[in-house]
Amino acid sequence: MSQFVKDKEEKGRTHMDSRFMRESLVDKDVLHSAVVENEIAILPYLNIINIGGKSIIDRGREGVFPVLDELKELKGKFKFVIGVTGGARVRHSMAIGLDFGLPTGGLAMVVGAIEEQNATMIYSLMAKEGAVRVPKDHYTDLPHYLDNGMIPILTSNPPHHYWEKPPKNGVLPESGADFGAYMTAEGLGGRSMIFVKDQDGLYDKDPSKHADAKHIERISAQEILAGDFPDLIVDRMVIEMLAKARHVKEIHIVNGLKPGNITKAINGENGGTIIYKEEK
Repeated sequence: MSQFVKDKEEKGRTHMDSRFMRESLVDKDVLHSAVVENEIAILPYLNIINIGGKSIIDRGREGVFPVLDELKELKGKFKFVIGVTGGARVRHSMAIGLDFGLPTGGLAMVVGAIEEQNATMIYSLMAKEGAVRVPKDHYTDLPHYLDNGMIPILTSNPPHHYWEKPPKNGVLPESGADFGAYMTAEGLGGRSMIFVKDQDGLYDKDPSKHADAKHIERISAQEILAGDFPDLIVDRMVIEMLAKARHVKEIHIVNGLKPGNITKAINGENGGTIIYKEEK
C-alpha cells in the first residue's frame, strides 16, 4: 500500500511522498540533486549578439550603423538574436530613481522600460531585413522566427522587475543587462554568446584610465574570480554564472567599432577576448 493511501485511510487526508517535502528549493543538497550530466539544449544553434547601449547605441549613427551592416551580412549564414541594453539613460534614470527613494525592484522596472525604447529603435533600423520585436513572454516563439529567416530583437535585462533580489550592497539592482543576455543564452542552450562593446575586450585594468593596461585575449572565469579585476567589462555575475555553465561555456567580448570582429566571434575565432569555463 502506498504511503499517501495509507495516510488517507488512517488520518482522513491525502499526502504524497516527495523528495522536496519540507525542503527549501535553494538548499545546496536539493540543488545538487537536480544537476544532470546531459541536459537538453533547447536551441543549440542560437547565437546571442548583445549590443552595448552606452558603448554602441549611445554613439548614434556612427556606432550603430556599422554594427548593423555587419549583422546584415551574417543573416542567412547563422541564426542569431540581437539583444540591446539601455545605455546612459539608464544611469540618468537610476539617479532620479534614487533621489525619489525607489526600492531595488522599482529601479529594475525603470531599466526595463529604457531597454524597450532601444529595442524599438534597433527593430526600426532592421525591419526591412526581417527584424521582429520579441518580448520575453514570447521567447517560445523564437524557433519559428529563426526558422523563417527573421532576426529577433530582445531586451537584455532579466525580467525580475519588482522581484529583483536585494543586492549585497546598496540599492542598485545587481542583475544587469549583460547577465540577462548570458542567462538567455545559457537557459536556451545556445551556440555562442557575443558581447559587442567599444573596447577590444578585457583588460587587467580600465584602459581609459590607465595607459599601461594590458589586453587579455583568453582567460578562464575561475581566474577572474580568483584575481583582482576592479574594472570588468561585463557584469561580474556573468563571470560567476559562466563558472557554473552547462551549455554556453565561453563568451566572446569584441569591439563593435572595428568591423569584422563580430564575424570572427560567431565563427568561433577570437575577435577580442574569450572568457571560458575551466573544466575540472
